Amino acid sequence: MKISKPAALPAHPLALAGQEPFARGTKRHCYVHPDDPDLCVKVAARADEDCLRQQRWDLEDCERLRARGTDSVFERIPAITDVVDTDLGRGIVMRLYRDHDGRISRNLSGVIREHGLTPSLVRAIDGMKRWLRSERVLTRDTAPYNVVAVRSGGGWTLMIIEGWENRKYRWLASLHPFVKDRLIARQLRKFDRRVSRAAAASEAGSRSRAPP
Repeated sequence: MKISKPAALPAHPLALAGQEPFARGTKRHCYVHPDDPDLCVKVAARADEDCLRQQRWDLEDCERLRARGTDSVFERIPAITDVVDTDLGRGIVMRLYRDHDGRISRNLSGVIREHGLTPSLVRAIDGMKRWLRSERVLTRDTAPYNVVAVRSGGGWTLMIIEGWENRKYRWLASLHPFVKDRLIARQLRKFDRRVSRAAAASEAGSRSRAPP
């Protein structure tokens, strides 16, 4: 199913300007959808080509994943459900992840910074890595800040919210399944190094805050 396109000049664009974004990136800002607290609206941070290109990439990535024809690929990736006009420009609508207490889930970097690399987070990371290998998703940049950690009563589940398709190596990955698996393994090793750095920074911060 194709994502619907917005009308050229809607009578009432979605009103976002009056609320504070719950997340700010270098290229996109994220807002809670005014009509549904379980959806977010992602808009370009600026009306320049770099920001708008990232928005186009999100749409293209989602369509390529949808073309696989399997629902399992969206178990850890939020499918884009709509494209809307807002008072801040065009926005893409996708699921908003929340913890069991209703709070908006934070990215993995922030969770590690607060809690450290706990055993439950290690299990969640292993689960996400198994899923990426099983679904054979070669991401563009699976960094801790592009992964949301959703907390439930029994632990954490990790969701990949950006960088879903690796354009740079797409042609290479298409040559043979073995090649794609090697590229995925390389991406995961890079992810592990970033997680280790985040955990080391958290531990160093804890030591500096400890009383003498």
